Amino acid sequence: MAGITIRIYTREKDGTLVDYEQDFDVETFAGQIPMIGDMIVNPGVLQGVDRHDPSNRELWTVVGRVFNPRDLNDYVALVVEERAPDPREHSVVAG
Repeated sequence: MAGITIRIYTREKDGTLVDYEQDFDVETFAGQIPMIGDMIVNPGVLQGVDRHDPSNRELWTVVGRVFNPRDLNDYVALVVEERAPDPREHSVVAG
């Protein structure tokens, strides 16, 4: 899977897909292309905030995958829905 780039899109409540303009390599996701239903801890945090505080983190749930988006054959677009983690999920979100 070397050479594959994963691009993040979010699906808004009205169904609109918005390009987050964030690219990741497969290694960011343990060498896998996340599948529908998978949850991802958003690897980014705002500058200056404590990344170990779960209230500063977001969870993405993969709701779709698009191969060859915009005719880019080495890209996979992950469509995600973003949400704040539930307090019961804090142990997996931040250490």
